[in-house]
Amino acid sequence: MSIKLKKRYKIHFSSLRDLINSWNLIPDSPSDEFDSINHMCLSLLYMGADEFKLGESIHHELTTNYGFPMDKEESDTLSKEIIEWWMKNR
Repeated sequence: MSIKLKKRYKIHFSSLRDLINSWNLIPDSPSDEFDSINHMCLSLLYMGADEFKLGESIHHELTTNYGFPMDKEESDTLSKEIIEWWMKNR
């Protein structure tokens, strides 16, 4: 990975972390609690994933790995927020 790409990734990571933490999924959790989701989302976005793919991945991660009782519409809303963020920040 080039130095320029690493720097860009760090900026994206920090900004997306702020967005994900604003959802307050686990009140008072550490700021790095959802970094696995952050990495996953950024990887998908850098590879050109669409809102559907992102929503499916978020839903799987939050329901399977974190155990949240979440319906698909909720994860679709989160993916839409991330896509909007990405369009403004890429």
